[in-house]
Amino acid sequence: MSRVFQRTGRTGYYLGVAVPRSLRSQYSKSEVVRKLGNTHKAAIAIRSKVESEIQREFGAALNTLTLVEKIETAYRDESLGKLPAEEKENIKSSYPLELDKHGNPTDQATAALWLSLDGKSTWQQWVNRRIAVEGVSKSTIINWRSRLKSLAEWAKTDYLADLTKRKAIEYKEFMLHEGKQPSSVKNAIGCFNGFWNWAIDNDLIQANIWAGLKKRLPDAEKKPLPEKDIFNAATKKASKTTSNRKNKDFQFLIQRYTGCRQGEAAGLRHCDIDLKEKVIHFKQWEKIVTYGKLRGGQRKETQIRKFKTGTKDERSLPMSSALFEAIKDMEINQSDDPIWPLRYKATNDSWGAHWVSDYPNKYKLRSHDLRRYAVTKLTLSGVTPFIIFEITRHKIEGMSEVVSLYTRPSTKELREAMELLK
Repeated sequence: MSRVFQRTGRTGYYLGVAVPRSLRSQYSKSEVVRKLGNTHKAAIAIRSKVESEIQREFGAALNTLTLVEKIETAYRDESLGKLPAEEKENIKSSYPLELDKHGNPTDQATAALWLSLDGKSTWQQWVNRRIAVEGVSKSTIINWRSRLKSLAEWAKTDYLADLTKRKAIEYKEFMLHEGKQPSSVKNAIGCFNGFWNWAIDNDLIQANIWAGLKKRLPDAEKKPLPEKDIFNAATKKASKTTSNRKNKDFQFLIQRYTGCRQGEAAGLRHCDIDLKEKVIHFKQWEKIVTYGKLRGGQRKETQIRKFKTGTKDERSLPMSSALFEAIKDMEINQSDDPIWPLRYKATNDSWGAHWVSDYPNKYKLRSHDLRRYAVTKLTLSGVTPFIIFEITRHKIEGMSEVVSLYTRPSTKELREAMELLK
Protein backbone atom coordinates (compact mmCIF):
# COMPACT_ATOMS: atom_id res chain seq x y z
CA MET A 1 0.00 0.00 0.00
CA SER A 2 1.30 3.48 -0.84
CA ARG A 3 0.20 7.10 -0.56
CA VAL A 4 1.16 10.55 -1.84
CA PHE A 5 0.95 13.23 0.83
CA GLN A 6 2.26 16.58 2.08
CA ARG A 7 4.14 17.11 5.33
CA THR A 8 3.18 19.85 7.73
CA GLY A 9 5.67 22.68 7.62
CA ARG A 10 7.47 21.30 4.55
CA THR A 11 7.16 22.02 0.86
CA GLY A 12 6.51 19.47 -1.83
CA TYR A 13 4.91 16.04 -2.02
CA TYR A 14 6.08 12.74 -0.56
CA LEU A 15 5.52 9.06 -1.26
CA GLY A 16 4.89 6.69 1.62
CA VAL A 17 5.15 2.94 0.99
CA ALA A 18 4.14 0.45 3.69
CA VAL A 19 6.98 -1.82 4.80
CA PRO A 20 6.13 -5.56 4.74
CA ARG A 21 5.48 -6.83 8.27
CA SER A 22 8.40 -9.25 8.14
CA LEU A 23 10.79 -6.35 7.42
CA ARG A 24 9.54 -3.80 9.96
CA SER A 25 12.01 -4.82 12.67
CA GLN A 26 14.84 -4.57 10.14
CA TYR A 27 13.72 -1.13 8.89
CA SER A 28 12.64 0.03 12.39
CA LYS A 29 9.57 1.67 10.83
CA SER A 30 6.31 0.75 9.17
CA GLU A 31 6.62 3.08 6.20
CA VAL A 32 9.39 4.22 3.82
CA VAL A 33 9.04 7.87 2.79
CA ARG A 34 10.68 9.52 -0.23
CA LYS A 35 10.22 13.03 -1.60
CA LEU A 36 8.72 13.07 -5.09
CA GLY A 37 8.74 16.73 -6.11
CA ASN A 38 7.63 20.26 -5.34
CA THR A 39 4.37 20.09 -7.31
CA HIS A 40 1.59 17.50 -7.39
CA LYS A 41 2.01 17.09 -11.16
CA ALA A 42 5.74 16.37 -10.80
CA ALA A 43 5.07 13.95 -7.95
CA ILE A 44 2.51 11.93 -9.89
CA ALA A 45 4.83 11.79 -12.91
CA ILE A 46 7.59 9.92 -11.04
CA ARG A 47 5.53 8.14 -8.40
CA SER A 48 5.52 4.75 -10.16
CA LYS A 49 9.26 4.83 -10.78
CA VAL A 50 10.13 5.66 -7.16
CA GLU A 51 7.65 3.10 -5.79
CA SER A 52 9.14 0.47 -8.10
CA GLU A 53 12.62 1.21 -6.70
CA ILE A 54 11.37 0.87 -3.12
CA GLN A 55 9.62 -2.41 -3.88
CA ARG A 56 12.85 -3.74 -5.38
CA GLU A 57 14.61 -2.83 -2.14
CA PHE A 58 11.99 -4.81 -0.23
CA GLY A 59 12.44 -7.72 -2.64
CA ALA A 60 16.19 -7.70 -2.05
CA ALA A 61 15.69 -7.68 1.71
CA LEU A 62 13.19 -10.52 1.48
CA ASN A 63 15.48 -12.40 -0.92
CA THR A 64 12.67 -12.73 -3.46
CA LEU A 65 14.42 -11.01 -6.37
CA THR A 66 15.58 -13.02 -9.34
CA LEU A 67 19.30 -13.18 -10.06
CA VAL A 68 18.87 -10.62 -12.86
CA GLU A 69 17.01 -8.24 -10.54
CA LYS A 70 19.69 -8.60 -7.86
CA ILE A 71 22.45 -7.68 -10.31
CA GLU A 72 20.39 -4.80 -11.73
CA THR A 73 19.78 -3.50 -8.20
CA ALA A 74 23.50 -3.66 -7.45
CA TYR A 75 24.34 -1.65 -10.57
CA ARG A 76 21.24 0.57 -10.35
CA ASP A 77 20.81 0.16 -14.09
CA GLU A 78 17.57 -0.43 -15.98
CA SER A 79 19.28 -2.78 -18.43
CA LEU A 80 22.37 -4.93 -17.93
CA GLY A 81 22.85 -4.88 -21.68
CA LYS A 82 23.98 -1.24 -21.39
CA LEU A 83 26.96 -2.04 -19.13
CA PRO A 84 30.51 -1.73 -20.50
CA ALA A 85 31.87 -4.90 -22.14
CA GLU A 86 34.54 -5.34 -19.44
CA GLU A 87 31.92 -5.20 -16.68
CA LYS A 88 29.77 -7.76 -18.50
CA GLU A 89 32.72 -10.15 -18.71
CA ASN A 90 33.37 -9.71 -14.96
CA ILE A 91 29.76 -10.64 -14.19
CA LYS A 92 29.87 -13.67 -16.51
CA SER A 93 33.08 -14.80 -14.82
CA SER A 94 31.36 -14.56 -11.43
CA TYR A 95 28.30 -16.48 -12.69
CA PRO A 96 29.59 -19.09 -15.19
CA LEU A 97 27.00 -20.77 -17.39
CA GLU A 98 27.10 -24.57 -17.25
CA LEU A 99 25.51 -26.73 -19.95
CA ASP A 100 24.28 -30.30 -19.91
CA LYS A 101 25.27 -32.90 -22.50
CA HIS A 102 22.58 -31.59 -24.85
CA GLY A 103 23.91 -28.04 -24.67
CA ASN A 104 21.08 -26.73 -22.50
CA PRO A 105 21.72 -24.52 -19.43
CA THR A 106 21.63 -26.41 -16.14
CA ASP A 107 20.55 -23.30 -14.21
CA GLN A 108 17.82 -21.13 -15.70
CA ALA A 109 18.56 -18.15 -13.41
CA THR A 110 22.14 -17.96 -14.66
CA ALA A 111 20.97 -18.43 -18.24
CA ALA A 112 18.57 -15.50 -17.81
CA LEU A 113 21.42 -13.36 -16.47
CA TRP A 114 23.61 -14.09 -19.50
CA LEU A 115 20.73 -13.27 -21.85
CA SER A 116 20.20 -9.96 -20.03
CA LEU A 117 23.89 -9.14 -20.43
CA ASP A 118 23.47 -9.82 -24.16
CA GLY A 119 20.70 -7.22 -24.27
CA LYS A 120 17.70 -9.55 -24.09
CA SER A 121 14.90 -8.99 -21.59
CA THR A 122 11.83 -10.87 -20.38
CA TRP A 123 8.26 -9.72 -20.71
CA GLN A 124 8.24 -9.14 -16.92
CA GLN A 125 11.14 -6.67 -17.36
CA TRP A 126 9.22 -4.94 -20.14
CA VAL A 127 6.23 -4.45 -17.86
CA ASN A 128 8.38 -3.17 -14.99
CA ARG A 129 10.11 -0.66 -17.26
CA ARG A 130 6.79 0.71 -18.51
CA ILE A 131 5.39 0.92 -15.00
CA ALA A 132 8.44 2.90 -13.86
CA VAL A 133 8.00 5.68 -16.42
CA GLU A 134 4.37 5.72 -17.53
CA GLY A 135 2.38 5.86 -14.29
CA VAL A 136 -0.32 3.53 -15.62
CA SER A 137 -3.34 2.35 -13.63
CA LYS A 138 -3.46 -0.93 -11.72
CA SER A 139 -6.12 -2.32 -14.03
CA THR A 140 -3.88 -1.68 -17.04
CA ILE A 141 -0.95 -3.43 -15.34
CA ILE A 142 -3.13 -6.43 -14.48
CA ASN A 143 -4.29 -6.61 -18.10
CA TRP A 144 -0.70 -6.41 -19.42
CA ARG A 145 0.56 -9.15 -17.13
CA SER A 146 -2.38 -11.46 -17.80
CA ARG A 147 -2.10 -11.27 -21.60
CA LEU A 148 1.71 -11.45 -21.78
CA LYS A 149 1.84 -14.33 -19.30
CA SER A 150 -0.64 -16.34 -21.39
CA LEU A 151 1.43 -15.69 -24.51
CA ALA A 152 4.68 -16.65 -22.74
CA GLU A 153 3.18 -19.89 -21.41
CA TRP A 154 1.97 -20.83 -24.90
CA ALA A 155 5.33 -19.94 -26.49
CA LYS A 156 7.24 -21.62 -23.61
CA THR A 157 9.57 -18.63 -23.22
CA ASP A 158 9.63 -15.37 -21.29
CA TYR A 159 11.78 -13.79 -24.03
CA LEU A 160 8.98 -12.68 -26.29
CA ALA A 161 11.21 -10.52 -28.47
CA ASP A 162 12.38 -13.75 -30.13
CA LEU A 163 8.90 -14.56 -31.45
CA THR A 164 8.38 -14.42 -35.22
CA LYS A 165 5.47 -13.28 -37.38
CA ARG A 166 4.59 -16.94 -37.95
CA LYS A 167 4.38 -17.48 -34.17
CA ALA A 168 2.11 -14.44 -33.83
CA ILE A 169 -0.23 -15.83 -36.49
CA GLU A 170 -0.21 -19.24 -34.79
CA TYR A 171 -1.09 -17.70 -31.42
CA LYS A 172 -3.95 -15.77 -33.01
CA GLU A 173 -5.27 -19.03 -34.49
CA PHE A 174 -4.74 -20.78 -31.14
CA MET A 175 -6.87 -18.21 -29.30
CA LEU A 176 -9.68 -18.57 -31.83
CA HIS A 177 -9.45 -22.38 -31.71
CA GLU A 178 -9.69 -22.26 -27.90
CA GLY A 179 -13.09 -20.61 -28.26
CA LYS A 180 -12.23 -16.98 -27.52
CA GLN A 181 -14.56 -14.50 -29.17
CA PRO A 182 -13.04 -12.71 -32.18
CA SER A 183 -13.54 -9.39 -30.39
CA SER A 184 -11.53 -10.70 -27.40
CA VAL A 185 -8.76 -11.90 -29.70
CA LYS A 186 -8.79 -8.46 -31.33
CA ASN A 187 -8.36 -6.81 -27.93
CA ALA A 188 -5.47 -9.13 -27.04
CA ILE A 189 -3.68 -8.38 -30.31
CA GLY A 190 -4.22 -4.68 -29.64
CA CYS A 191 -2.39 -5.09 -26.32
CA PHE A 192 0.50 -6.91 -28.01
CA ASN A 193 0.60 -4.27 -30.74
CA GLY A 194 1.12 -1.59 -28.12
CA PHE A 195 3.90 -3.51 -26.39
CA TRP A 196 5.80 -4.32 -29.58
CA ASN A 197 5.59 -0.67 -30.70
CA TRP A 198 6.95 0.35 -27.29
CA ALA A 199 9.75 -2.23 -27.62
CA ILE A 200 10.64 -0.84 -31.06
CA ASP A 201 10.78 2.70 -29.63
CA ASN A 202 13.08 1.43 -26.86
CA ASP A 203 15.41 -0.40 -29.29
CA LEU A 204 14.50 -3.86 -27.96
CA ILE A 205 13.15 -5.32 -31.20
CA GLN A 206 13.15 -4.35 -34.87
CA ALA A 207 9.64 -5.19 -36.13
CA ASN A 208 6.06 -5.44 -34.85
CA ILE A 209 4.99 -9.04 -35.53
CA TRP A 210 1.37 -8.22 -34.59
CA ALA A 211 0.89 -5.49 -37.20
CA GLY A 212 -2.13 -6.21 -39.40
CA LEU A 213 -3.38 -9.21 -37.44
CA LYS A 214 -6.53 -7.42 -36.25
CA LYS A 215 -7.84 -7.12 -39.80
CA ARG A 216 -11.12 -8.90 -40.46
CA LEU A 217 -11.60 -9.68 -36.77
CA PRO A 218 -15.06 -8.28 -35.92
CA ASP A 219 -15.84 -6.14 -32.90
CA ALA A 220 -18.19 -7.44 -30.22
CA GLU A 221 -21.76 -7.75 -31.43
CA LYS A 222 -23.76 -4.68 -30.52
CA LYS A 223 -26.85 -5.57 -28.55
CA PRO A 224 -30.02 -3.48 -28.91
CA LEU A 225 -30.99 -1.17 -26.07
CA PRO A 226 -33.62 -2.45 -23.63
CA GLU A 227 -37.13 -1.14 -24.24
CA LYS A 228 -38.05 2.31 -22.94
CA ASP A 229 -40.52 0.72 -20.49
CA ILE A 230 -37.59 -1.10 -18.82
CA PHE A 231 -35.70 2.19 -18.37
CA ASN A 232 -38.78 3.87 -16.93
CA ALA A 233 -39.48 1.00 -14.52
CA ALA A 234 -35.82 0.90 -13.42
CA THR A 235 -35.76 4.67 -12.83
CA LYS A 236 -38.95 4.47 -10.79
CA LYS A 237 -37.59 1.58 -8.71
CA ALA A 238 -34.27 3.35 -8.04
CA SER A 239 -36.15 6.46 -6.92
CA LYS A 240 -38.09 4.64 -4.19
CA THR A 241 -37.12 3.43 -0.73
CA THR A 242 -38.24 0.14 0.76
CA SER A 243 -38.06 -1.63 4.09
CA ASN A 244 -34.82 -3.26 2.91
CA ARG A 245 -33.34 -0.23 1.19
CA LYS A 246 -33.49 2.91 3.30
CA ASN A 247 -32.05 5.21 0.61
CA LYS A 248 -32.65 5.73 -3.06
CA ASP A 249 -30.12 4.22 -5.47
CA PHE A 250 -28.43 7.55 -6.05
CA GLN A 251 -25.55 6.07 -8.05
CA PHE A 252 -28.01 4.52 -10.52
CA LEU A 253 -29.92 7.79 -10.83
CA ILE A 254 -26.75 9.80 -11.51
CA GLN A 255 -25.72 7.32 -14.20
CA ARG A 256 -29.25 7.36 -15.60
CA TYR A 257 -29.46 11.14 -16.03
CA THR A 258 -25.85 11.91 -17.02
CA GLY A 259 -24.67 8.87 -19.01
CA CYS A 260 -21.46 8.77 -16.97
CA ARG A 261 -19.44 5.60 -16.45
CA GLN A 262 -20.02 3.47 -13.32
CA GLY A 263 -16.68 4.46 -11.76
CA GLU A 264 -17.33 8.15 -12.37
CA ALA A 265 -20.57 7.94 -10.37
CA ALA A 266 -19.40 5.51 -7.67
CA GLY A 267 -16.27 7.54 -6.88
CA LEU A 268 -17.99 10.89 -6.34
CA ARG A 269 -17.08 12.87 -3.22
CA HIS A 270 -19.48 14.95 -1.16
CA CYS A 271 -17.92 18.16 -2.50
CA ASP A 272 -18.44 17.00 -6.09
CA ILE A 273 -22.22 17.36 -5.84
CA ASP A 274 -23.40 20.96 -5.57
CA LEU A 275 -27.15 20.89 -4.94
CA LYS A 276 -27.28 24.66 -4.53
CA GLU A 277 -25.82 25.45 -7.95
CA LYS A 278 -27.22 22.20 -9.42
CA VAL A 279 -23.86 20.98 -10.75
CA ILE A 280 -21.93 17.70 -10.54
CA HIS A 281 -18.13 17.81 -10.78
CA PHE A 282 -16.33 14.73 -12.11
CA LYS A 283 -12.75 15.00 -10.85
CA GLN A 284 -9.80 12.68 -10.25
CA TRP A 285 -8.54 12.53 -6.69
CA GLU A 286 -6.49 10.60 -4.15
CA LYS A 287 -6.90 10.59 -0.38
CA ILE A 288 -6.36 8.55 2.78
CA VAL A 289 -9.92 7.65 3.74
CA THR A 290 -11.22 6.38 7.08
CA TYR A 291 -14.63 4.72 6.93
CA GLY A 292 -16.83 2.25 8.75
CA LYS A 293 -16.82 -1.37 7.59
CA LEU A 294 -20.04 -3.30 6.98
CA ARG A 295 -19.44 -5.64 9.92
CA GLY A 296 -18.29 -3.03 12.39
CA GLY A 297 -14.98 -1.33 13.06
CA GLN A 298 -13.12 1.10 10.85
CA ARG A 299 -10.69 0.88 7.96
CA LYS A 300 -8.07 3.38 6.84
CA GLU A 301 -6.71 3.16 3.29
CA THR A 302 -5.53 5.27 0.38
CA GLN A 303 -8.28 5.50 -2.20
CA ILE A 304 -7.60 6.65 -5.75
CA ARG A 305 -10.10 7.75 -8.35
CA LYS A 306 -8.70 7.82 -11.89
CA PHE A 307 -10.58 8.17 -15.14
CA LYS A 308 -10.23 6.15 -18.33
CA THR A 309 -8.34 8.90 -20.16
CA GLY A 310 -7.05 10.77 -17.12
CA THR A 311 -7.66 14.48 -16.68
CA LYS A 312 -9.25 14.67 -20.14
CA ASP A 313 -12.37 13.08 -18.61
CA GLU A 314 -12.67 15.72 -15.89
CA ARG A 315 -15.72 17.93 -16.36
CA SER A 316 -18.57 19.73 -14.60
CA LEU A 317 -22.15 19.05 -15.66
CA PRO A 318 -25.30 21.01 -14.84
CA MET A 319 -28.08 18.85 -13.42
CA SER A 320 -31.27 18.43 -15.38
CA SER A 321 -34.49 19.16 -13.51
CA ALA A 322 -35.20 15.40 -13.40
CA LEU A 323 -31.79 14.61 -11.90
CA PHE A 324 -32.10 17.36 -9.32
CA GLU A 325 -35.50 16.11 -8.21
CA ALA A 326 -34.14 12.56 -8.00
CA ILE A 327 -31.12 13.39 -5.80
CA LYS A 328 -32.07 16.58 -3.97
CA ASP A 329 -32.56 14.63 -0.72
CA MET A 330 -29.03 13.18 -0.73
CA GLU A 331 -27.16 13.66 2.53
CA ILE A 332 -24.21 15.76 1.34
CA ASN A 333 -21.75 17.29 3.85
CA GLN A 334 -19.45 19.10 1.35
CA SER A 335 -16.32 17.28 2.57
CA ASP A 336 -13.76 15.79 0.20
CA ASP A 337 -14.55 12.27 1.43
CA PRO A 338 -16.04 9.78 -1.04
CA ILE A 339 -19.78 9.31 -0.69
CA TRP A 340 -19.54 5.53 -1.08
CA PRO A 341 -16.06 4.46 0.14
CA LEU A 342 -17.12 0.80 0.36
CA ARG A 343 -17.48 0.70 -3.42
CA TYR A 344 -13.72 1.09 -3.93
CA LYS A 345 -11.61 -1.91 -5.00
CA ALA A 346 -7.94 -1.38 -4.11
CA THR A 347 -6.56 -4.20 -6.28
CA ASN A 348 -7.22 -2.21 -9.46
CA ASP A 349 -8.35 1.22 -8.17
CA SER A 350 -11.83 0.67 -9.59
CA TRP A 351 -15.17 1.92 -8.29
CA GLY A 352 -18.65 0.43 -8.21
CA ALA A 353 -18.06 -2.92 -9.97
CA HIS A 354 -19.81 -4.97 -7.30
CA TRP A 355 -22.65 -2.47 -6.98
CA VAL A 356 -23.55 -2.42 -10.68
CA SER A 357 -23.20 -6.21 -11.01
CA ASP A 358 -26.67 -6.43 -9.43
CA TYR A 359 -28.30 -4.11 -12.00
CA PRO A 360 -29.42 -6.96 -14.34
CA ASN A 361 -31.28 -8.69 -11.50
CA LYS A 362 -32.57 -5.52 -9.92
CA TYR A 363 -33.36 -3.36 -12.96
CA LYS A 364 -33.31 -5.77 -15.95
CA LEU A 365 -30.53 -3.80 -17.64
CA ARG A 366 -26.75 -3.43 -17.43
CA SER A 367 -24.83 -0.46 -16.13
CA HIS A 368 -23.43 0.35 -19.58
CA ASP A 369 -26.97 0.42 -21.01
CA LEU A 370 -27.48 3.69 -19.12
CA ARG A 371 -24.51 5.23 -20.92
CA ARG A 372 -25.62 3.81 -24.29
CA TYR A 373 -29.10 5.18 -23.69
CA ALA A 374 -27.78 8.68 -22.98
CA VAL A 375 -25.58 8.79 -26.09
CA THR A 376 -28.37 7.37 -28.29
CA LYS A 377 -31.00 9.75 -26.90
CA LEU A 378 -28.80 12.81 -27.37
CA THR A 379 -27.78 11.75 -30.89
CA LEU A 380 -31.33 11.06 -32.07
CA SER A 381 -32.43 14.39 -30.57
CA GLY A 382 -30.02 16.20 -32.88
CA VAL A 383 -27.50 17.26 -30.21
CA THR A 384 -24.11 18.07 -31.75
CA PRO A 385 -21.20 15.67 -31.15
CA PHE A 386 -19.33 18.46 -29.35
CA ILE A 387 -22.01 18.74 -26.67
CA ILE A 388 -22.32 14.93 -26.37
CA PHE A 389 -18.55 14.75 -25.86
CA GLU A 390 -18.70 17.41 -23.15
CA ILE A 391 -21.43 15.49 -21.30
CA THR A 392 -20.23 11.89 -21.56
CA ARG A 393 -16.61 12.16 -22.79
CA HIS A 394 -17.66 9.54 -25.32
CA LYS A 395 -15.11 9.40 -28.16
CA ILE A 396 -16.34 11.03 -31.34
CA GLU A 397 -15.29 9.21 -34.50
CA GLY A 398 -13.53 11.44 -37.01
CA MET A 399 -13.04 14.37 -34.66
CA SER A 400 -9.49 15.25 -33.66
CA GLU A 401 -8.48 15.36 -30.01
CA VAL A 402 -7.56 19.03 -30.36
CA VAL A 403 -11.00 19.96 -31.68
CA SER A 404 -12.82 17.94 -29.01
CA LEU A 405 -10.84 19.53 -26.19
CA TYR A 406 -11.05 23.11 -27.45
CA THR A 407 -14.70 23.19 -28.46
CA ARG A 408 -16.49 24.34 -25.30
CA PRO A 409 -20.31 24.47 -25.24
CA SER A 410 -21.87 27.01 -22.89
CA THR A 411 -23.50 26.02 -19.59
CA LYS A 412 -26.88 26.95 -21.10
CA GLU A 413 -26.32 24.62 -24.07
CA LEU A 414 -25.26 21.79 -21.76
CA ARG A 415 -28.26 22.27 -19.48
CA GLU A 416 -30.64 22.19 -22.45
CA ALA A 417 -29.08 18.95 -23.66
CA MET A 418 -29.21 17.39 -20.19
CA GLU A 419 -32.96 18.06 -20.08
CA LEU A 420 -33.36 15.63 -22.99
CA LEU A 421 -32.22 12.68 -20.83
CA LYS A 422 -35.68 11.97 -19.45
